[in-house]
Amino acid sequence: MRIDKIMNGICKKIILLFPFILMACQANQKARPTCELVSISRVESTLNDPRGFEGQFTQIWSNGNQSEGRIVYIPGKLRLNYETPSTMIVVAKGKKMVAKNFDDHSVTHIGLARNPLGLMLNSPVHLSSPILVTAIQKGTQALQISLASGDNPSQGLLTLRFQDVNGQLTLDQMQAIDVRKRQTIMNISNVHMGLSVKNNYFNYPDQP
Repeated sequence: MRIDKIMNGICKKIILLFPFILMACQANQKARPTCELVSISRVESTLNDPRGFEGQFTQIWSNGNQSEGRIVYIPGKLRLNYETPSTMIVVAKGKKMVAKNFDDHSVTHIGLARNPLGLMLNSPVHLSSPILVTAIQKGTQALQISLASGDNPSQGLLTLRFQDVNGQLTLDQMQAIDVRKRQTIMNISNVHMGLSVKNNYFNYPDQP
């Protein structure tokens, strides 16, 4: 009889602990290999480099049209100077992106909460909850990582591709798929680290 009571007590404890055991199992299933953790850490360090970078870009829109210009990035801030076919400045930081077209003087405000670009514009960048790393691919002198919102992955996907040469990562492509499944590709070249810009360089283009 005493043995039965002891066994019943053990069973009850196991039942009470079962949710925690299940959570531990799920956590282990989601654990990443060390090589992936290293890759994620390297991408974070690159995006958080206070020197920033600049380069030239060619952007391929979802309709096949192309634009060219200059990209300038520091942690938490991005500026795109479009030169062809239209002259336009886009500044993304904080919670929004503002685009000013100097051909027709129109101004467009876009929230970053549901825009894939917002995934790389936190400062500092942490590629962990609420950001979800959906894929990592490592090739010869290349590293690619895909990001989504852990709260709502269907809001979009951002894929960053880096050249990986002599231990240094250099961003050479961004691919964004928005909530409407429209894909935009930006190829980046002639990248230079270290910026010298005025304090107001990342002001929204509709501000003085």
